[in-house]
Amino acid sequence: MGTALYISIKDAPKDLDTFMNGKSLARAWEAFNPIAAKLGLPNFDKLCSTAWKSPEKGLQTFTAYLAYLQQHPESMPDSAEVIGDLEDVIRLIGEAQKLGTKWRLLLDY
Repeated sequence: MGTALYISIKDAPKDLDTFMNGKSLARAWEAFNPIAAKLGLPNFDKLCSTAWKSPEKGLQTFTAYLAYLQQHPESMPDSAEVIGDLEDVIRLIGEAQKLGTKWRLLLDY
């Protein structure tokens, strides 16, 4: 199966589609460190936790990561798949925002 990152939404309705692959994003974990430093963003070590977070900062952070990768796809291997995972992250954090709730980024082994 492999390691994957995924978004958990606090009190998500049972019918909400929260599926995302997240495997490419997990494999790219360390490749984001220099990008985070360059853009002044939190790295995945800080983003991935059991603490619930508000959607606003998450949307800003992952939208910045997405924009960077779209402009610099050569900056990491499998960038197309990582971009797809980032789009899912943004979609799910957006759902949390619509629901007026919080989210967290978790690692599935």
